[in-house]
Amino acid sequence: MNKSAEQIVVGDRITYLAGTPVGMEKLFSNGEVVAYPISDPYTSVLWYPTRPDDAGHDTEPVWVRHDKVVDVASVDCD
Repeated sequence: MNKSAEQIVVGDRITYLAGTPVGMEKLFSNGEVVAYPISDPYTSVLWYPTRPDDAGHDTEPVWVRHDKVVDVASVDCD
């Protein structure tokens, strides 16, 4: 990962730990950050609203903790 949690922006594509796998369930998920992150001042956790790749555009975002992000693909602004 070439970005720190504070450098992830709207439009970046992230790979994140989807939760604790049971059996052979998918361990990682991919998605697009769809809004600015929210910081929890009590726990110092950044939360990223993310649209998983398999979700429709009208689906509520999944909130991903900054420490669950394993890779970031940046938006090209060229």
